[in-house]
Amino acid sequence: MHIETTDFNLFVRTSEETISGWDRSRIADALTRETGLDRETADVVSKDVEQMIRRSGVQVITSPLVRELVNAKLVERGLEKTRKMHTRLGMPLYDVDSLILHPNKENANVPHGPEATNLTLSENIKKEYALLSVFSQEVADAHMNGDIHLHDLGFIDRPYCSGQSIEYIKKFGLDLPHALSMAKPAKHAQVLLAHLVKFAAALQSHFAGAIGWDAVNLFFAPYIDGWDEEEVKQLAQMLIYEFSQQAVARGGQAIFTDINIYWEVPKHFEDVEAIGPGGKYTGKPYKRYEKEAQRFAWKLFEVFKEGDGAGRPFFFPKPIVHITEKFFRTAGWADFLDHISDVAAEKGNTYYVFDRGETAKISECCRLSFKLEEADLLDAKEPWKMRY
Repeated sequence: MHIETTDFNLFVRTSEETISGWDRSRIADALTRETGLDRETADVVSKDVEQMIRRSGVQVITSPLVRELVNAKLVERGLEKTRKMHTRLGMPLYDVDSLILHPNKENANVPHGPEATNLTLSENIKKEYALLSVFSQEVADAHMNGDIHLHDLGFIDRPYCSGQSIEYIKKFGLDLPHALSMAKPAKHAQVLLAHLVKFAAALQSHFAGAIGWDAVNLFFAPYIDGWDEEEVKQLAQMLIYEFSQQAVARGGQAIFTDINIYWEVPKHFEDVEAIGPGGKYTGKPYKRYEKEAQRFAWKLFEVFKEGDGAGRPFFFPKPIVHITEKFFRTAGWADFLDHISDVAAEKGNTYYVFDRGETAKISECCRLSFKLEEADLLDAKEPWKMRY
């Protein structure tokens, strides 16, 4: 005896957290909408699936299972391309259960907790999406076979690293998208630091890799002009501790941050007018702030050498020191090099970037190297635009 769909007493637990009555036309609708399959074939597939479910005698079924049954019918009909377009992304219940109960051993930076679980779940889905929908089958297979490695597949919708300029915050203040309030340019170094950390945390949610800040010690220099040694040391401590203790980034990680440091004033910033407290120009070029920038750089590495409250190394922010030809012509370079090398030997913090010829680098966990051509020198005159 033939039973019409309307007489079929079956309920479906949907992905929208509702229970709906059975309607096989939804299968045909989904197939035509998602895959472009012709309506006639879609109707035949939906009837086949309905017959299979009816024979099983089940009274409540989930939408993921319906999709699996549809995909099985598509495979039977040799419609592999259609099946691929109709596939569902997700994780087995067992894997999700294990993920919630046990720490993730794949990434030592991610602490175990609800935010880490959210990160791992979303990453796994985006990895599947990338391999199924973004890359070709050949590229995806090469990755899965180990012939090549596609890094950070779970962040397929993000750029990798970002090089930023403190000058942007100094000039324009802090006005983050969707924030409940905005702040004018900072008048005090501690407020500028707070803006810097908040901006870095916000940027981290848009990038897969590090957020790098250019010439940090130089751009802070106008704010610490006239400070004594203890005050400079305190600011250095605040900067390093604030970045290292902000467990607010992806999955509850620390903010992945690099601070670029120069012992000398880079050639392209020598004659650039400095921005000081309140976003106002100081009337002096950055080459006049070399001593203040050097004091701040020295104190930063004093803090790195001391380590945290338990004497352990700081993992973030990563201090990247630029070694240029001008470095070796700047007074005090040998003592500073000994200082940062002591830190490298004892705590492992120091990164060295070698700038050669008429080039400059913006460094995060990756490097952007560019020749100091006329266009770059023009950008340097407005350093808040030097964001990559």
